[in-house]
Amino acid sequence: MLSLDHLPHTWRTRQAGTLAATAVITLSLFSWLALTTSSGTGLAPHDQSVTTWAVDERHPALTVIMQVFTALGSTVGLTILTAICAVLLFMRGHRMRALILTLTMVGSSLLTVALKETFRRTRPSTDTLLGDPALTTSFPSGHSFNTAVFAGLLAGMVLTSTAATLYRALAIMAAAGATLLVGTSRVYLGYHWMTDVLAGWSLGLAWLCLVTLALLWLKGRRRPAPATTPSDTFSGVDGIEPPPA
Repeated sequence: MLSLDHLPHTWRTRQAGTLAATAVITLSLFSWLALTTSSGTGLAPHDQSVTTWAVDERHPALTVIMQVFTALGSTVGLTILTAICAVLLFMRGHRMRALILTLTMVGSSLLTVALKETFRRTRPSTDTLLGDPALTTSFPSGHSFNTAVFAGLLAGMVLTSTAATLYRALAIMAAAGATLLVGTSRVYLGYHWMTDVLAGWSLGLAWLCLVTLALLWLKGRRRPAPATTPSDTFSGVDGIEPPPA
């Protein structure tokens, strides 16, 4: 029987188990979307109808909003935002957080390129496209994936830095709202199919869980396991510490 005794203490926490379960579920969802879009089954048959509906619902003011969020979630936009946040974190003494943010975003960007080259799915017709044609393939949506990672990571830093309910709620709503709007903008503007965006979102959540698990594992290897009591709670990861009690 497989024993977990040799693993770092943090791997045996409830939080690590939840993260692992979430990663498995979201990776399974991504895999299902990848398989069904390749075979034209699952949700893929509804892609065209969703795109048609989005085109029919276009409005000049809404188009401007969608273009702004698409720009924020672009490679250039997220690179600038990541650089600004990393510099601010570094200047405020949060060097580990700055490093985590930078490496996580670099990793998600490289993964985006690799997956697009692997699946090479054709984008929607340029007849309904609002903007310049994209040079990359469609699956998964890189804007949706990388925005979910960026916004989710920043929200996680806020959640583990303050016990204030208002700030924690605002962080969650801001991350969810930005992720939702960037992904929606990709379908609205005609750059992606609905399933591309769903795949990007699911992969983004999975990537966040895997990165956090890796940090937990590294922390467990670097520090001796503390004496535990039933009331012990998660003590955070390097660079992402929990709020004071």
